Formats: sequence, structure tokens, C-alpha cells
Amino acid sequence: MVKVRIVDDCFAPRRFKIVNYEGPDPFKFYGKGTELLKKIFEVSTSKTGEPRFMWDWTGDPVQLFSHRVARKPLSWFTVMWFSIRVVGFKYKTKNEGNFRMEVEAILDHGYKRENWFVRILLWIYWYAFYQKTRQMHLAMCQDYADRFIAKIKEMYDIKGTKEE
Repeated sequence: MVKVRIVDDCFAPRRFKIVNYEGPDPFKFYGKGTELLKKIFEVSTSKTGEPRFMWDWTGDPVQLFSHRVARKPLSWFTVMWFSIRVVGFKYKTKNEGNFRMEVEAILDHGYKRENWFVRILLWIYWYAFYQKTRQMHLAMCQDYADRFIAKIKEMYDIKGTKEE
């Protein structure tokens, strides 16, 4: 079986954007996370997930690690993936703390075919027509991720972001 796969970083040449926050109620995002993903990325609950979650209430400060993902199919060839990782601390006595959020957005293009003739036809289609669509999908991916970051910045009244 022939499998061709191209993965694009939407923030290229950077891998992700970082949002840092320090102030009151740093875990406000966690309660609204799934609803934000569904609303901003325009996906259903079945297209979102939380593959990793760790919450430590035993000490002061309280520690949180959350990794949420959203999957948005765009076409027969392309799927958009958004990964949001949050590491934060919150003091029990003051309800203040901080977090660091990493937002990663990628486009996954690929197809599987059984014979070489179909593979050749798909390569011709890919380079003749799908390249423009791919560039449009990259712009759309950046727009979705930037809207998500803008919503988080609005929620916490944050002025800037960092790119790494």
C-alpha cells in the first residue's frame, strides 16, 4: 500500500505560540476549555479530547497540567490538529497564580492508495490543484489558532504572546 503524508506547522518556522499569565484565578480556562475549543474551532465534542490531565491539590501551590486537542477535518486529504498544553500553579490562600499555555497547530495532509497508477494521478492533482487549497488551509489554520489565543488573552486581559 502506498501512503503519502505531509505535515505542515501552521506557525512555521515556529512550532507553537506561548501565552504566559500571572494574576487572579489562573485556572479559569480549565472549566471553559472544551466549550472554547468547540466554539472557536467549530467542532463537535467528539472532535475534542483531553489525552493528559494532572491535578495536584496536596500542596500549596496547587499544580495543574492539561493537554487538550481538537481535530477539524477540512477535506478528503486534510485534517487540522490543535494542541493546547497548560502548566499552571495556583495558591490556595490567595486564589492567584500563573500558567504557561502552548498552542500548537498543524495540518496533516495524506492519502493511502493501493496501486501506482492512482498514486501518479493523485500526485498530478496534488501539485496542479491542491497546492492552492493547501495554502488556503494554512491561512485558515493560523486564523483559528490566533482567534483562540485572542480569546484567552481577552479572558485574562493579557497584552502579549511569545513565539517559540
